[in-house]
Amino acid sequence: MRKERIKAKMTDLIMNEGQLGWLPTNPRQWTQKDIDLTKASLQNDPDFTEERPVLVVECDGKLLVFAGNLRTTAARALKWEYISAVLYTPENDEDKDTIKRRSI
Repeated sequence: MRKERIKAKMTDLIMNEGQLGWLPTNPRQWTQKDIDLTKASLQNDPDFTEERPVLVVECDGKLLVFAGNLRTTAARALKWEYISAVLYTPENDEDKDTIKRRSI
């Protein structure tokens, strides 16, 4: 599997709603309080996403977030233009299984 650290444009990111048949929908739910706490955390430590980037995979010309959906939502609320990400490019079924495990 190929992985590449990137600065992802927020407008290129989409949330995981089951667009890829091999990747289950994001099961996590969060409240506005969770979003507000994450926003505060990102405001206090904007470099945090450098250490813990969101994980994405290409999907129809966009970047589907499979790990880091709450951070992405908070960054959008803060009107960030970019967020640190790791772009995964699966090359076989084993790679897809790894992405599935990391999405949970």
